[in-house]
Amino acid sequence: MKSDTWRFQGLMKTLLAILCLAGLTAFAADRPNIIVILSDDYGYGSVGCYGADGKLIQTPNLDRLAKEGRRFTDANTTSSVCSPTRYSVITGRYCWRTSEKHGVLGMFSPLHIETTRLNMASLLKKQGYSTAAIGKWHLGYGKADESPAWRTDYAAELSPGPLDIGFDYHFGVPANHGDLTGVYVENRFVYGLRNGKIPAHMKISGPDRDNPNFKATYTIEDTESHKNEPLDLDAPHRVNERVMPYLTEKSAEWIKAQKKDTPFFLYYTPVAVHNPVTPDKDIAGTSKAGPYGDWIHELDRSVGGILAALDEKGIADNTLIIFTADNGGVFHPEREMPQTVAYKAGLKVNGDLRGGKHTVWEGGFKVPFIARWPGKIPAGTVCDEMVSLADILATTAAIVGEKLPAAGEAAEDSYNILPALLGKEAPAARSDMIIHSSDGVYAVRKGSWKWIEGVPAEGIKRKKSDEFAPRLINLKDDPAETKDVSAENPEVVKELSTLLVRYRNGGYSREMPPFIEKMMPKVAELTKAEGSVILEESLVSLPEKPWTASKGAWKAEDGAVWGVQKGAKGTGANLRVPVGVTDGVLEYQIQFQGGRHSLRIEAGEGKQSFRVEISATQVGLTKNPAPGEPRDQILPLARKAVELETGVWYPVRITFKGNQTTVQVNETILSGTHELLGMEKKVLNFLVFGDKAGFKNVRLVK
Repeated sequence: MKSDTWRFQGLMKTLLAILCLAGLTAFAADRPNIIVILSDDYGYGSVGCYGADGKLIQTPNLDRLAKEGRRFTDANTTSSVCSPTRYSVITGRYCWRTSEKHGVLGMFSPLHIETTRLNMASLLKKQGYSTAAIGKWHLGYGKADESPAWRTDYAAELSPGPLDIGFDYHFGVPANHGDLTGVYVENRFVYGLRNGKIPAHMKISGPDRDNPNFKATYTIEDTESHKNEPLDLDAPHRVNERVMPYLTEKSAEWIKAQKKDTPFFLYYTPVAVHNPVTPDKDIAGTSKAGPYGDWIHELDRSVGGILAALDEKGIADNTLIIFTADNGGVFHPEREMPQTVAYKAGLKVNGDLRGGKHTVWEGGFKVPFIARWPGKIPAGTVCDEMVSLADILATTAAIVGEKLPAAGEAAEDSYNILPALLGKEAPAARSDMIIHSSDGVYAVRKGSWKWIEGVPAEGIKRKKSDEFAPRLINLKDDPAETKDVSAENPEVVKELSTLLVRYRNGGYSREMPPFIEKMMPKVAELTKAEGSVILEESLVSLPEKPWTASKGAWKAEDGAVWGVQKGAKGTGANLRVPVGVTDGVLEYQIQFQGGRHSLRIEAGEGKQSFRVEISATQVGLTKNPAPGEPRDQILPLARKAVELETGVWYPVRITFKGNQTTVQVNETILSGTHELLGMEKKVLNFLVFGDKAGFKNVRLVK
């Protein structure tokens, strides 16, 4: 019966969508220019038209957009951190459907968007649009191989990248404002690169020597963290205070260079208001909310620069602008930072919402969302419909008359909100939505209900936090998210938790997917290795000498021995046993319950060692620093991604043969070679870091 209800609801939603689309086909012929401005870490309460105190900050250009367009009060990012939301904006797909289950992409990560995947740029390019991505990118460059030392090489061609997914032009900050590159990327190379892996006879464009937007060096003081030295790249470096004005200038120049008879799509991603807070000299001190208020003024001025370029070219009336943010504002009033200064001055960075960036609370997801399209979007209006930033792709497709592929093939989680943009009377595009915190905690919204699953992603340490507990919130009655009402509403909990699982396992949410039971994880069955037994220990109880347990808590339960780290970060619980083998096979079983494991193998003379690293997401083989070498002088020998689930016993087999060691964890196999690996293995150290991990059936043969 429930299955029939789901099908009926899905059919009605499809029919309504068809009717709405039929009524809007006239707009598809207009082919407007489209500009998406995706600001960084910009909170719901940091805009004048969203209630920011005008005595503290002024946002005249954003307020102008709202006055001339439509302001949304319930627009939401897909994640409370940047990379996942940026992926969703461009692809119309939740990023947690990829390998990125928590956190953000690294500065050296490969391109995260598949070159064959439908996205905003490829869709509009197909429709004859010129396309550009200017500003913060943070979606990776290049294609990784299986080398454990692979990382994006900024001294070489940065491909695949934006130009390989449909953008005609790219000028960007590779990752974050204040990242360790300290440079810009133009198209496929670092801008102004003088020495590197540059093809013969190719000249890399760069700025004039006296350009005030650049300087010769980028120092540790210029970085966001002030902890790590920037990359040593022979190229002009960014001047932090000039990044926003320069990105604005580049965007305006690109707009003005476009042909009037060719529509364009600009994906403009300012670095403001992400840390470090670096307003330009002429705007510093203009806010009574301190430097962070000035930084907001810098963002607003940039929006004004885009509007001025449209007005100057005379194309504002045929341009759709969407302004929004990748996640909520940073909110840590207990820390000394520019946002705290602004907060103490009276600026509610995220309005009255709980939490902010990184969290599962509304302050991490609900963001400003303003759309202007003169003559199409009713001016000075407000929309309270719940929308997701993932909806921009499907809406764009509707505008240009492009039919989307099946929900299981592309734009998996994107809904057409064009009726809401245009102020048309129509049923809400979506009735529910999934949001996802930096720690990988899922929540699902439906109407005023919000169900937080409370389970972090694999590998995330379970700290004491309200976010790591299931709870049901009624946002209408409790917008501050202070009360768990799951006990009083078990039927709502069941409905939303079931819906979350269905969308997650089904692969898409644009339509109701069939109910798919989560498959039991596949566990490889390995036959026992043959040879002379050197060590065999079932670990049904704590082992006696020559085994020793130290640095943590070890106990036997449920037919295995479990370790938990105690004390300082990086000091793992250690279960140690001496052995004596050169060539042989080590086998054991492992189960994760939030921890990660490193098998440190002492070999050769002195204190030389190498390690096998196993976590829920990665397996690696690494040579440790030799005695006297700095601790960071490790040598990665092999590395592969894995997907291991909590609470499942997985087999591990490590084969030592000559200078090669082969590691198999479940079905994943990798090998590395080094002379140390061929030396006698003297001691095995079973280390556990973070939360719990268990071991059983240890066996070593030669």
